[in-house]
Amino acid sequence: MNRRFLSALAIAALASPLAGCGDDGPPDYLAIAGGGITFNYRYSQATMVVVGKQLTPMPEGARVEALFDIPGAKDREVVSRPVMKGKLTYKLESSYLTGIRKGEPLKVTLRLVAADGQELDRVETQYTSDVDQSTLPSKPLVDPSKPNYVPQLENL
Repeated sequence: MNRRFLSALAIAALASPLAGCGDDGPPDYLAIAGGGITFNYRYSQATMVVVGKQLTPMPEGARVEALFDIPGAKDREVVSRPVMKGKLTYKLESSYLTGIRKGEPLKVTLRLVAADGQELDRVETQYTSDVDQSTLPSKPLVDPSKPNYVPQLENL
């Protein structure tokens, strides 16, 4: 009796990974490979970045979009890049942000949109800053118009 039970258990264990093989759901095209909230101290600018990694070849004419929460606003910023054959990662960055608060989550949505506008895939995450933007320099520490990061002593 134990041998029959063990045989049945072994067959069930081997067959269970095959149960999902007939899944006809939409493919996962993208995954979030990295990103976060970045603050460039030299120029006193904060942005959000998301890096999307291709999991499955994407259709021609599609585009990768990122929707970024903007601190203190209801609207979201949309940044888009065209899908390019052979490209495996897509880095999308928001415009400069203000009002980032420590511990306040900001949501990022990464989407794959077909040429006809249909959403093919969606992945979401959120980033939380570990510093409050008001504690960081409000003016650039270097002059961006000069080479070699010439310090602006009045801002130090």
